Amino acid sequence: MSAEPLVYVEPSPVTVETLRPLREAEWDRYVRQNPDGTFFHQLGWRWLVERVFGHRAHYLTALRDGRIAGVLPLFELQSLLFGHSLVSIPFAIGGGIAANDGDGEAASALLEAARNLAEEREVDYLELRSERPLPDSGLLAKDLYVTFRADLAEGEEALLKRMERKRRQMMNYVSRAGFTHRVAGLEELPLFYDLFCQNMRHHGTPVYPRLFLQEILDRHPGTTHLFFVEHEGRTVAGVLNLLFRDVIMPFYAGAARAQRPRGVDDYTYLAILRWGRDHGFRLFDFGRSKRGTGAWDFKRRWGMEEVPLGYQYHLVKARELPNVSPANPKYQAAIRVWQKLPLPLTRLLGPMIVKRVP
Repeated sequence: MSAEPLVYVEPSPVTVETLRPLREAEWDRYVRQNPDGTFFHQLGWRWLVERVFGHRAHYLTALRDGRIAGVLPLFELQSLLFGHSLVSIPFAIGGGIAANDGDGEAASALLEAARNLAEEREVDYLELRSERPLPDSGLLAKDLYVTFRADLAEGEEALLKRMERKRRQMMNYVSRAGFTHRVAGLEELPLFYDLFCQNMRHHGTPVYPRLFLQEILDRHPGTTHLFFVEHEGRTVAGVLNLLFRDVIMPFYAGAARAQRPRGVDDYTYLAILRWGRDHGFRLFDFGRSKRGTGAWDFKRRWGMEEVPLGYQYHLVKARELPNVSPANPKYQAAIRVWQKLPLPLTRLLGPMIVKRVP
């Protein structure tokens, strides 16, 4: 008996539309299971950016056979200083297209829709903050940002062996230096925000409004928390951690800048790493840093894997890649002035400035 002939079935076409309310729950389910989905792709980030900063959202969905096959969250920002842009995703370190693995058509359709939207809105540029760059020769890339990651299943000894000798010595010191830590929630945001403001002024960076941090914690119960470090009866540091799938990420950090005990930063991140392992997380993500900065140098000494972040751009009205990094020389004078301002003034002015920084 002869075998039945194989029949090739043409896959159904992909369509792209703006996210509709009836698909919001499906969007979040899709993001949580897609390998390219991040904490920031979740709809909670859309609501808090819209509420706190008022930026217009353009959330695009690729559909195949009536189901989501890819997503692209975009926000439209306008600023006299930083221009007019479409960004995926602002105030975040991740973003870009998340599409079905192997479904290049869905990713291509979303990119084409984003380009068309950028042209229609007459922005200066479109920015995709993806970790994995898209294989599109028409997109420009910026090799500026990296993150550092540690496999928590590997064990602490393996990590310590890869550290520089001085860093290992510091780890031994902080383990017996009298530090303690505790986890808290939204109710202790005022304490964290005070530490956060001190830290941001120290680095010459405008601070986010407290409402923004409140929204992060309030809209993501169970997947965010505040992590405080104490020494000799004082709270000396705090971190807002993001928990997504099996990854723990320290996202925003605060510290008491006066009378800082030696090794407080080392203890803070070592304690978070240990907490993550003890609570079943697989990966510690140190968060985004710019190559050549002090934060990058601090993180690379931990012996973790350095992972480039493949940010890509489509220029519309702009003639060169945007550079809104604090490392840009033209911002250095402003940074030095900001570091000398009274703390209450930075808390007042910072939220008005940072709103326009993509």
